[in-house]
Amino acid sequence: MTASLPQVSEAPDRSGRRQAVYIVAGSMILFVITYCLAWLSAYNLTRAFMSDAEATLARGDYLAAMMGYDEFDEAQRRNVFRGGYAQVVNIWADDYAWPVPAEVERARARIDEIINEKLTLDEAEYFVQRNIGRSNLYLGRVYLRLGELYEEAGDARTAEDIYEEVTEFFSQEPDLVTRAQTHLDRLHQTEE
Repeated sequence: MTASLPQVSEAPDRSGRRQAVYIVAGSMILFVITYCLAWLSAYNLTRAFMSDAEATLARGDYLAAMMGYDEFDEAQRRNVFRGGYAQVVNIWADDYAWPVPAEVERARARIDEIINEKLTLDEAEYFVQRNIGRSNLYLGRVYLRLGELYEEAGDARTAEDIYEEVTEFFSQEPDLVTRAQTHLDRLHQTEE
């Protein structure tokens, strides 16, 4: 008497594949939902910081509009950070932050306007002194602007010193070095 073995089906197990597809699809949906929520949170923070920065700019407090500041909020009975244009740019600085809202380009334009048109000599000097030795994306640009402001005020010697320091301290920023060197060359030509 021969016992027969049960027949094994050669058909692939489709329920295992289907389960894998569901897991992958569920993970992708979860990722998209999480990204959308994070993006929305970043966008809301951007709008709040832009509002803070615009109000501060309207008051004429240019450095605070650019960099943000702490203030005591009576209603909350604690210090609250009021964002500036720099925070708006920083929120969206990562290459994976997409899509980037239009507020970021407006914040960059306001930063350029503040540095190139609004800062006084005292404000630029204060900013530089406060940020020397710190990591600050705008330090080199403000430092170069400080040299330009000294030059505009008629202090060519101090301007020259600052331009030389820009070429030395900010060598990793070739655009700044080129601009500083252009100023130095012009000053040297007027001396001759």
